[in-house]
Amino acid sequence: MDSMADKLRAKGLKVTPQRVAIYGLLLGTNEHPTAERLWEEVKKEHVAVSFNTVYTTLHALVEAGLIQKLHSGNAAHYDAKMKPHMHLSCQSCGEVSDCTVDIGIDLLGVGPRVQAARGFRTEKIELTLYGRCADCAANDNIIPRTKH
Repeated sequence: MDSMADKLRAKGLKVTPQRVAIYGLLLGTNEHPTAERLWEEVKKEHVAVSFNTVYTTLHALVEAGLIQKLHSGNAAHYDAKMKPHMHLSCQSCGEVSDCTVDIGIDLLGVGPRVQAARGFRTEKIELTLYGRCADCAANDNIIPRTKH
């Protein structure tokens, strides 16, 4: 808990039990929860916490660079893993997950290579593959089109 509080303070954020709880939930999961799902989890420990508190805390954590906001369909998802990595976004159920498949791209090396070639200073790298997760694809009733 001290290291979370130290990270919040280092970014100029006030340390509150709610902020520590929200940040801790994100650090402790491999999932990419929505604000609503985080609110449900935080309420288990902090009964009086409002959705607005969760939402404003998430915004503050994003602005401070401690977490990232991912967009999938109509919902925003949140991720505390700040090292560049790929995401899979299901366009049917809205689930967002990390993709650990090695596709032969060094995401950490992309920014420096682009800057050397084009003078463009990269601040953030996102790589999201959009499609259908295995569960949704298995339930698809779409007949594949054949080539003529």
